[in-house]
Amino acid sequence: MSIRTQLLLSLAGPALAASICQAHAQTAPSDQPDGQGDIVVTGIRCANLSAIESKRAAANIIDVVSATDVRALPDATIVEALRRVPGLSVLPAIDNEHPRDEASTPVIRGLGPSYNNVIIDGLLVASPGTPNGNLGSVTRGVRLDILPSSMISEIQVVKTFSADLDPNAIGGAINLKTRSAFENGGKPFFNLEASLGHASDNGQPYDQPDLGYRLVGTGSFTFGAEQQLGLTVSANYQTLSSYTETHMTTDTVHYSFYNAAGQLQSGNNLGNGYAVPQQDKYWYVQDKRDRYGVTAKFEARLSDAVHGFVTGGYYYFKDDMQRNELLIDPRNRGTVTGQTATSGSYPAGAIELGYASQQLTSRTRMAQAGIDFTPTPAHRLSLRGGYSFATYDEPIAMIKYITNVGRAAPGGGGTSVNTSPALGFTYDTSAFNFRFPVARSAFYDYSAYSLFYWRPDYKRYADDKIWTGRIDYSFRPGEQGIGFETGASYTDDRPTYNVDRTEYAPNTSAPRLGVADVLGPQGAPLRYSDGLNLITIDPRRANAILSALPKSMFNMPDQSGFNNQDDFRHSEKIFGAYGLVRYASEAIDAQAGVHFDSTKQATTGRIRRAGVFQDIPTRSDYDYLLPSALLTWHATPAIDLRAGASRTIGRPPYDAYAARSAINFVNASDAGNPNATGVTVTIGNPDIRPRKSTNLDLAADWRFGGARGGMVSVALFNKQIDDEIFTLSSPGFTDPASGVTYVNALVSRPVNAADARIRGAEFNAVINSFGAPGTLLEGFGASVNAAYLDGRITVPLSAGGQRAIDRLVGQPDYTLNGTLFYNGGGIELRAAYNRQGKALRAIVNDVAWQDLYWAARDQVDLSASYAVRSGISLFGQVSNVTHARITSVTGPGKNLLKDSYSVPTTFWVGIRLTPKF
Repeated sequence: MSIRTQLLLSLAGPALAASICQAHAQTAPSDQPDGQGDIVVTGIRCANLSAIESKRAAANIIDVVSATDVRALPDATIVEALRRVPGLSVLPAIDNEHPRDEASTPVIRGLGPSYNNVIIDGLLVASPGTPNGNLGSVTRGVRLDILPSSMISEIQVVKTFSADLDPNAIGGAINLKTRSAFENGGKPFFNLEASLGHASDNGQPYDQPDLGYRLVGTGSFTFGAEQQLGLTVSANYQTLSSYTETHMTTDTVHYSFYNAAGQLQSGNNLGNGYAVPQQDKYWYVQDKRDRYGVTAKFEARLSDAVHGFVTGGYYYFKDDMQRNELLIDPRNRGTVTGQTATSGSYPAGAIELGYASQQLTSRTRMAQAGIDFTPTPAHRLSLRGGYSFATYDEPIAMIKYITNVGRAAPGGGGTSVNTSPALGFTYDTSAFNFRFPVARSAFYDYSAYSLFYWRPDYKRYADDKIWTGRIDYSFRPGEQGIGFETGASYTDDRPTYNVDRTEYAPNTSAPRLGVADVLGPQGAPLRYSDGLNLITIDPRRANAILSALPKSMFNMPDQSGFNNQDDFRHSEKIFGAYGLVRYASEAIDAQAGVHFDSTKQATTGRIRRAGVFQDIPTRSDYDYLLPSALLTWHATPAIDLRAGASRTIGRPPYDAYAARSAINFVNASDAGNPNATGVTVTIGNPDIRPRKSTNLDLAADWRFGGARGGMVSVALFNKQIDDEIFTLSSPGFTDPASGVTYVNALVSRPVNAADARIRGAEFNAVINSFGAPGTLLEGFGASVNAAYLDGRITVPLSAGGQRAIDRLVGQPDYTLNGTLFYNGGGIELRAAYNRQGKALRAIVNDVAWQDLYWAARDQVDLSASYAVRSGISLFGQVSNVTHARITSVTGPGKNLLKDSYSVPTTFWVGIRLTPKF
């Protein structure tokens, strides 16, 4: 049957988990000694069996994460749980503003979140996207870290396309199945967890709440004269405070190269080959993250032929982020003296101190309804409709102090920076974490620091609204012989984005406004600065002083470009229709179909013409006829062989369509300076096309050993992608509004590359028990999965020609997961290991050595639970036991530090109540 039919059947009836575990217990061998005649399959073993059966029952190639798996391991969000699926990796926020200690988006088979559907019970859900400081904050991918894991009974990762699915799924689709009240025969169900949490990195540089709290509850019951009605309610609340400590270089070019005379080189010229970091930058980012949500689902079995449901959900996520930063910068990098392979000297420099308060708040509202009409077993009609609305609201306040500020007269421009010989230094690159060792006396000379700029009114806002509906008809669903399915869908998707800020720069009429008057705590160490500590700003004192000054003491640099260039509105209307024919027998399940997709879209961006920003509307449309075929052969009762072929598309990011020419400066005073550094430019591409993929899949599943056994699965896939989309980055930009050419600017523009492909192999094994009943190894089991990914993308060069890169953006070269568990005597123990290989983060097409990569990373997680009595368990969880960091690298050898973020070790202890009814 198709994945759509399987989903409808599972929603209309009980889930597999309870029936599977009961069936295995009832069919246990009867020739065992007294007292051992029944095998009690509980906890992780029951979850494994349920996932295995879901995988075997699907016509598509899928992987499954059960609610038990999500609950038992310290995965606070759905996206963290997904990293344990074969072929999946996870990425943190990719901008240059937010910390990276939590994953925000999944990557399926090397393809990022923009090209993987996320659905809740089969319907699309709105998302405000993932933070991205250069391109706005509305991307097509659903930000899964804001959705609570308590809402789901099962996560299905669908890796092969069938005609009934939305075709925007080159990587795959993630289906979040909510719990049904009719699971387990409609018996009442209740689960409540309460726990306390602690992060190892807490309280630097400012005090933070040390303990976190987590409360998760799910309950369901049936009622009515014939128990024909059901209600399920799930709710969660979590708060936890922590900090990340970061070491990095600049956000754009990252490193400089010089010739034998110490003169700066540009582009691909590596001079003497000695890489010099452009900045020594430190961050302490403190986060207080709050999550809560509620999902309610009402179901009705009005008769044997009519089943319906209504689901509503509200999900809230807030990250109250305080960023303290310190930058050591030579500012004038034109010449370096006394250079060796690992050292050199700058005659002067500057130190910049910054504070930012960013309160990222995201809200997602969801409503769904559906009805299934089955007048006879041979006919099924399904109607589904959904509405979801997601918002992203982020007020920001920023303050910067710097050494030797230059001020303009009242009514003039912004501030400027004068370097100081006292802050000259000899850099040291002998270790991976480089050092800029400035003189201690100059570093702590507070009289040298004064206000650079103040941005009290700064805000980003995004939202996305989706209406979707579909109708499906199935003939002979789930029966042997020939059957067919057909259906149609319509989706109206409307995202928007805007950003605004006001900047105040002190002029010559303002008092000194030195940092000594607003110092905060000074105890946070700068890890690679030879004993120096972070100089922090007390935001309350600083804001009080600055707010009390007359506005005439500040110049207000023109922010019209920043406030207009990224804003856009987008409207996308998608009509889909499909038909598929299915043949099923005891040994064969085959289907072939075609999906028609017709998309019309309109985007309004803003661009400056003759010095004035204007709305620039653009329109485009496309139509695709996308075939697919799936075949499953039940070769033996234990072995299934699968094959699939399909064509799918990857819709471009929303903001890629907006006509714009957005230029951003580190400092407002850099506008007009052709040699300014840190200049970033984003250009839209209204003519961007969806990428198209031809997908081939093979898989084999071997089920062994019954209740105490498991499964071994192997999958091979190949995706040939046309019109691959990536962000083209190139140096140098001439501003059409001013005519100034910024030679150090980094220009980003989404384009369709020449071609791309990705292929890979996935292996997954689950062994529920290492030994026979009664033996020492009976309670031990394991699961392991691995994926090898081989990608390639060919990108155009701005001067003509092409460059081949050995992977896609976001794609690691491999992933590896392993879980060892013990279950027995009321005790359940787990040790989980995850490793992601090196992954491509960003491409600078003209300068290969500036490409960014995520370094390979390992993470170890532990969990334990003990059943005090029936229905009551105590549990403990530890994530990131080894305190592994998230690091990005760059350079000719892909071994130079771009940035490195600490990730706290987190601890949770609590109690779980699951009474039996």
